[in-house]
Amino acid sequence: MSAPSSLLATTLAFATASFGAAYVLAPSPHAPAPRPAAVRETSTATAGPARAPVGNGSASFVIPRAPDSHFYADAQVNGATVRFLVDTGASIVVLTPRDALNAGIGAGDFTASGVGAGGTVKLMPAIATRLALGPLVADNVPVMVAQDGLPVSLLGQSYLSRIGNVSIEGDTMTLR
Repeated sequence: MSAPSSLLATTLAFATASFGAAYVLAPSPHAPAPRPAAVRETSTATAGPARAPVGNGSASFVIPRAPDSHFYADAQVNGATVRFLVDTGASIVVLTPRDALNAGIGAGDFTASGVGAGGTVKLMPAIATRLALGPLVADNVPVMVAQDGLPVSLLGQSYLSRIGNVSIEGDTMTLR
């Protein structure tokens, strides 16, 4: 089963601490069978383990706390720069429609939905062939694209769980 399909097979929850909303992702009862979204870059190599580690244990990326108390970072998604809110409580990377389009992710169906404080948001499962935050690079990262209503993309656990250590000390987040 592909990563997006397996993500839809299990109901996922992720918290968006910055917006005080909890989302529950579930397949739409009226949606056709899920299929991965097309991406601009494709890999001819066989994908490794779904949760292959990122980095080498000595590489790191340091993020200062923003004035609004959150941590933001610019990462490369399929070669496009995306501004992320780093959300350690989010179970998956979620892209805004604009960020997804810039990364070449856009062909697919909104077969999942998220329910939060602002109401229901339609979501499209996809795969980012490459997501890089400084020297920390991951291939074939499961993502969701929010149809609308998300003001900033979220860097969640589908990427962060591949990093050996995410720590916050004072006003600094370090990913190693």
